[in-house]
Amino acid sequence: MPAIPDRGPTPRGRREEPEPRPRVKHSMRKSPYLVSLVLLLAATALSLLHIYTGDLVRVKIRSPAPAYETKYGLFQRCTRLLLAKHLQPAQPLLGPVVATNEYIDWSAPKRGPWECDTFPTRSECAKFGERFCVLWSSAGYAAQLALVPCFFALVSLLFIFLHRGQRTARAYARRKQWKLVSGAMLVHCIMQLASVGLVVHTFWTDERFERDARLARSFWFGVAAAVVSAVAFTFLTFTGMAARRGEPWAAGRSAKQARRHKRTNSGRVVTVPEGTRILPSQVVTVGEVVAAAEQDAAEIDEHTSLLQATNLGAAGGGTMRATDMA
Repeated sequence: MPAIPDRGPTPRGRREEPEPRPRVKHSMRKSPYLVSLVLLLAATALSLLHIYTGDLVRVKIRSPAPAYETKYGLFQRCTRLLLAKHLQPAQPLLGPVVATNEYIDWSAPKRGPWECDTFPTRSECAKFGERFCVLWSSAGYAAQLALVPCFFALVSLLFIFLHRGQRTARAYARRKQWKLVSGAMLVHCIMQLASVGLVVHTFWTDERFERDARLARSFWFGVAAAVVSAVAFTFLTFTGMAARRGEPWAAGRSAKQARRHKRTNSGRVVTVPEGTRILPSQVVTVGEVVAAAEQDAAEIDEHTSLLQATNLGAAGGGTMRATDMA
């Protein structure tokens, strides 16, 4: 074997640069995905309430009598009659007013039942203008489209939790899927904000909401859904970037350095005596050690004697490869 040429003494004032450590592809823990699943289910539930509760804006019309209350949803409008709390007795205009509770009807309902219909209708659009109908319908379509990325994110998370196979395949899925899930949550947040923004714009500009109108619970469901999606996107993105940098709290044992194992020039992970100095290019993580052990245990012996090897051996029945000495 030819001798390795000596590089000579290091010039004075110049420090010898250490050998660069190769970039390791770290995995990510399952716990961030579990938290993201909880946030995703909460955002999806709030989005459904935003769409189907039908209580975005409430308007009370007190004059001319009788008084009515109307609540506007994305796809329906409901109206009910507001009744008096009790009945007052009729008295002559010129006579003295006598306070009495003789005719009070405490059993009379304060409000009538809700009567709902589809909204907005084509007749209203033709009568009051197409602008309101376009904005209101766009808000409804945006809220419905916001559910599509939630579905894709849910499928991705279920794939991570239910995926079966080799450890390397499961680690690869956890290393890559966070980008798809966080991207889907970002799209959901944007679509939800677009729906809420159109409702707010219509609320401030349309004449039917000028008097005694207020934003109701469905609107706040939509705002909460957008906030939860933003939190999920920020949390998962921050954790994924930390796992790529090799932070143990995010990457788990795939980022913890193995102290008694190294990677040889042949690519195998071997055990070294305790206290042995390991070069930066030969450093392996705890996750790689476990994956290598599982791979060695699952190896199938070849049928030819030349290629046949034991779990810890080399071709031909030996116990060591030539490159394992490096």
